[in-house]
Amino acid sequence: MRKLSRITPLAVAAVMASAMVAAVTGSTVAASAEQAGGRGGGSMSTVNLRDVASMADVQPTKPAGAEHKRLNRPVLPSQPTTGRRPALPAGGGAAVNGTPTSTFAVMQNFEGIAEGASCFCEPSDVNAAASPTEIAEIVNTFLQVTDKDGNILCNGGVALNRFLRTTDALSDPRIQYDNLADRFTMSVTVIPPSSSATPALWVVASDTGDVCGSWRSARLTFQGGSFPAGTLIDYPMLGQDTDAVLLSTANVRPNGSVDFSVFGLPKSKLYIGAHVDFVVSLTDALAAPVSNAGTPMISTFPFSYFVTAAPGVGYVLYRMRNAGTLSESLTKQATISSPFTAPTRRINQPRTTTTLDPLDGRIQWSPVTDGFSIWFAHDVALAGFPTVRYGAINIASNTVTAAFAYHSFTSDDFNPSIGIGLAPAGGTFVFLNWAYTDTANGVGTSDVVDWVLPFDGVPNLIGTGQVHFIGTSTEQTRFGDYSSVVSDPSVPGGSCAVIAQQYFDLALWHTRVARVGSC
Repeated sequence: MRKLSRITPLAVAAVMASAMVAAVTGSTVAASAEQAGGRGGGSMSTVNLRDVASMADVQPTKPAGAEHKRLNRPVLPSQPTTGRRPALPAGGGAAVNGTPTSTFAVMQNFEGIAEGASCFCEPSDVNAAASPTEIAEIVNTFLQVTDKDGNILCNGGVALNRFLRTTDALSDPRIQYDNLADRFTMSVTVIPPSSSATPALWVVASDTGDVCGSWRSARLTFQGGSFPAGTLIDYPMLGQDTDAVLLSTANVRPNGSVDFSVFGLPKSKLYIGAHVDFVVSLTDALAAPVSNAGTPMISTFPFSYFVTAAPGVGYVLYRMRNAGTLSESLTKQATISSPFTAPTRRINQPRTTTTLDPLDGRIQWSPVTDGFSIWFAHDVALAGFPTVRYGAINIASNTVTAAFAYHSFTSDDFNPSIGIGLAPAGGTFVFLNWAYTDTANGVGTSDVVDWVLPFDGVPNLIGTGQVHFIGTSTEQTRFGDYSSVVSDPSVPGGSCAVIAQQYFDLALWHTRVARVGSC
């Protein structure tokens, strides 16, 4: 079946223009959890991927009227662009436009999950996580595991309904690896089957770094003012620090209203299969959870962070204290002025009048912190072109440094994700992953990666990326809701990353997984 239309636009509420720390409206501790948006809990069960991989599929329950639960984004116009972007300064440090050295390259580069593996549904929700020996890719309703060369493990992969042994209609899966505990965690939302259904979200944790082994799964349920019966926990975003799994959600109610929330889950309970209770706090708009970088992962205790990209304003930085505990509390640390415009038109393709959706300027993949700055990426409009904007928020000064990335002066660039690695001698390796079309030059949807070396700042990346797969145009109208970049823990020094991205092969979407950098 076709996937249902996705979440509401980021209609960002009016935000404070100052950079002062201010309490988030309604943010309270557990004693008054409902004022903070709600609360929830869930108990664990266990499953082994090797056991379920050979079982029959569990068929999901088709939601009744779910088409009306996800709010549509504004319909952007299709405007063929024959012009060019303006020339921009390179910026950055010693590297010109962030041009990589010869030691950086696209290494292993192989086919990932394709449409039809478990469903014919669009768009893809492609992302991947990497342990020292395995890469786990998850797309829509399917999980596939490979070694670092792309050889498929775990009996070919598994449908998520079979893996979780549930008839829930599932969507928006995300996966990540904890290099401190050598475990994977995963989140998958539940599309409510009726207006009387209790809002729910699956969170799953592996027992080891072997994806093919045993996992502990929890079906979390929500209650409180933000979670009336029938609410869809939409577009959940997944991140982590040393102590907690961090999540953010858009809560779409049956009446069409929506609010946004964040919460933490304690790893200490998730990893042993204990019952989990949690507090939910409200944010002004969709706030992406910030993951901590480093191998081993650095600590920012007692603080965790969330970031909103707010068109016309800049960025809103939230700070959570004691994430994953019933005493967690959220404050708005700063509203940072760095105005941008969300994409103003759809993505053009050569040889067809069909256009693609560039999303609405939101941050699509978890930002990452090196302990000093928070690195982010999202789509904006530049001279009318959908364009990647990336940058770093200084946590201490509440300031941002941002730059643009695009493949050519005539390309449409979209679906970005960012990851970083921490160099042993200091500084940060930055990896940027996105897709592009170039109608003027006859190029359909293709995948590109670029990187910035330590101490090279935040340069504009203009035509410096490496194209690692060339796709085609399509008659589909949707593109992936997110892609991913993660540091590869098998390579010391943070100089290698694993990326996952979508492309098209005529009628169907496909995904591509690659190891990039100095691997």
